[in-house]
Amino acid sequence: MANISCEQFTDVLIRRAEHLDEELLRDVTPQDSLIGSVETGVFNPEDGVSHTFDKINRVYPDMSTAWEDVSITSCVGQPCDPTETKIGFGSTRDSYSLKKKSYATDLYCFDLWLTADRAKEQAAAIVKNLKDATLVINSNRIINEYFRISGNKWAATVSGLTAITYTETGDLVTVTPSTMPTSDLTVNHLEQRVDYQLLSGALGDNVKGMPPEIQVLTDMVTIRNLMQTDSAKLANWRFTDFEAASVEFYKYGWKGRVGNFVLKATLFPMRFLIRGTQLIRVFPYTNVAATQGIKGAVNNAYITAPVQATFIWHNRAMKIKMLRANSINPNMPFAARDFAGKWQFVMDNLTCGTVVAKDGSGNDVTVPVAVDNSRRNKGKFIADFEYATQAQFPEYAEVILHLRAQACVVGASPCGLVTTYPTQSYSSSNTACPA
Repeated sequence: MANISCEQFTDVLIRRAEHLDEELLRDVTPQDSLIGSVETGVFNPEDGVSHTFDKINRVYPDMSTAWEDVSITSCVGQPCDPTETKIGFGSTRDSYSLKKKSYATDLYCFDLWLTADRAKEQAAAIVKNLKDATLVINSNRIINEYFRISGNKWAATVSGLTAITYTETGDLVTVTPSTMPTSDLTVNHLEQRVDYQLLSGALGDNVKGMPPEIQVLTDMVTIRNLMQTDSAKLANWRFTDFEAASVEFYKYGWKGRVGNFVLKATLFPMRFLIRGTQLIRVFPYTNVAATQGIKGAVNNAYITAPVQATFIWHNRAMKIKMLRANSINPNMPFAARDFAGKWQFVMDNLTCGTVVAKDGSGNDVTVPVAVDNSRRNKGKFIADFEYATQAQFPEYAEVILHLRAQACVVGASPCGLVTTYPTQSYSSSNTACPA
């Protein structure tokens, strides 16, 4: 081996030794859950997969008929019966059914975990990520269902709100509205919905003498833009004042108020890219390659997406019902199931990948590859989601598709800016002694 100096030898040793920090870092993902923003219930077992329900509707009395003079003539030969204006009643019948979705990880091998660095910390981080995924999956389900059941769907245009219909593919991944939005969301768009919300019963039976508070669910930038509307206009069409320090302001996560709307912020609003006449759903994160495996990276297309869905939100508009798992018979010890996305580690009947084989007729079929787990050293995480969505009061729910954009930047050069470079010297040593 060639001779090297002591300094070089030390440097070689340092660069060849791998030193892994004991601390494992974990990506910070902001939490934002819509669980608790809608009513929940249970879908009873042994009760089919779909339910039908009736809702008694309001009937408005006929106000167009004339009032009659009271007669004082004799009733002989002409009965004194008044003329009757008929009033009826009605009901609306609707139905809802169970929907399901399952998630699973790849297989984990216990033997490999035994030789992994800080395996316990890694396992804890994986379990935490799975729990976070449950919040994301459930919240996305809620906002998608709210979009679907909304009794009023609008496109914000420069002249107001235009009622729309739509078609979808996937889980609202592609939405084709009958009218595309042409305007950002403004206070005037919301103002047009105040009377309807009051008359629809969204604020209850008695709304006089109390502040009509209608929830709007949107992102923080839209909230800021709405609150920066002309202050005179803001005060003129609001019925009552709002105490910013009230308990409800913080209890329900409200971030501000404009007119009679309390503004509730969500970190992950529903956003879309425009492709012709279609809106393509875009999500806050996209998965990219990590040093090992994959990782979620912030999706810039989500930040700059031109279309967003803002909701007039009502907690009673719909009810999410989770399928409840009951014991069927004590002689049939089925495993306890959870259909709300609780992750469990399973080790039986495992498969890994697929192969193409021939069936009895000689046709190619894809079959899963069974995994031998006789040593009980392999397993994976699975989670099941099974819900039904009952549209209780869809007339309270509204969704508005509107344009959005990042803030315009108007740069300005600072006054008195000097860019010439003066010679600098930061030496802290004394002048050297003459030789």
